[in-house]
Amino acid sequence: MPVIFASLIKIENMKYIAYYRVSTNKQNLGIDAQKNAVENYIKANNANLIGSYQEKESGKNDDRKELRKALEQCKKEDATLLIAKLDRLSRKVSFLFNLRDSGINFLSLDCPNFNTLTLGIFATLAQAERELISQRTKAALQIKKQNGVKLGTPKKNVSEDIRNLAYTKIKSNANENVNNKRAKCVIEALIKTTNNKAEIARKLNEGGFTTSKGGKFTSIQVIRLIHRYNISETR
Repeated sequence: MPVIFASLIKIENMKYIAYYRVSTNKQNLGIDAQKNAVENYIKANNANLIGSYQEKESGKNDDRKELRKALEQCKKEDATLLIAKLDRLSRKVSFLFNLRDSGINFLSLDCPNFNTLTLGIFATLAQAERELISQRTKAALQIKKQNGVKLGTPKKNVSEDIRNLAYTKIKSNANENVNNKRAKCVIEALIKTTNNKAEIARKLNEGGFTTSKGGKFTSIQVIRLIHRYNISETR
């Protein structure tokens, strides 16, 4: 799926406007790290950085002076807003949807698959992806049955080493799952303003995000991803 998104955007020679934010005067190094990430991206992709804005302001406040200036220039120059980390832009999914509806594109370097374009078509592609997963699973099971493999739960005499290898593989697949990674980015942004896992699950579902198996999010799935990726719940 990420390949599809990448093919829709020609990065080279694109115009970008950078936005940097820290919450306090003690976080100047955070600004430097954001600038370094943006500069590396611009150089690596032969893109054009035509403006930049920075400010020291709480992420809880979406009405920020420098952010407004950045968004106004994006509209005027038909440029893409470039941020090093998604939570530097906003911690609210609703803000991101409003940004999309305003016609301004954005790209977050820590979640490159989560941007204005993907935000709008996640819901449409999610259903297609669920159907494809179901079809592939049924086809794989059918082939196994034709080859004489007995389907069902593993027998009790399976060695501990095999069990451990299987567990490691399952865990690795879950960590690298595209749906899990997308949801992780949003959870990291939301968890800084709310510890209500049910509310986070609701916002993920409203945004068209799905679990690793293509289902709806519940508070249990949110908790599992928090533990899986060691997402900090401190605010």
